[in-house]
Amino acid sequence: MNESRKSSDNSRNGRKTGERGEEAACRFLESEGYTIRQRNYRAGHDEIDIIAENEQYIVFVEVKTRTSDWGGRYGRPSAAVGAKKRQCLARAAQTYIGQSDSQKFYRFDVVEVTVSRVDGSCRFNHMKGVFGAEGKIWV
Repeated sequence: MNESRKSSDNSRNGRKTGERGEEAACRFLESEGYTIRQRNYRAGHDEIDIIAENEQYIVFVEVKTRTSDWGGRYGRPSAAVGAKKRQCLARAAQTYIGQSDSQKFYRFDVVEVTVSRVDGSCRFNHMKGVFGAEGKIWV
C-alpha cells in the first residue's frame, strides 16, 4: 500500500472513531440529564462538537475520542485540546451566544471518550468548565 493511501485510510478511520465518540458522548450527556441542542455547530471555519443544556447552563462540548486497550499510549484525549482549538471554540461560542436568547450561564466542557479495542465499550471522563471564553484554561 502506498503512503498516501495509508494516510487516507488512517484519516478515514480517525473520522469514524470521532463520529462514534460524539454519538456516544451525546448518549452519555443525555443520561446525565443534559438536552442536546445542536451537534457540529459551525461558525465560519470554527466548530463546536455538541451544544447541550441543563437547568442552569448552556454547555459547549468538545469531544475527544481515542481507541485503546485502556493503556493510553497517546496520552489523555483532552491533551489534544490545545490553545488554537480553545480559541476556535470560544469564537464559535461567541457567535452562538450572539444568536441565542437564552438567559442561562455558559460553560466549556471536554468529554473524553476511550473506546476499548477488546470489546468496543466506552469510558467517559466529563471535564466541566475547563476553560474560559477567551480560550484560556481555568485552574
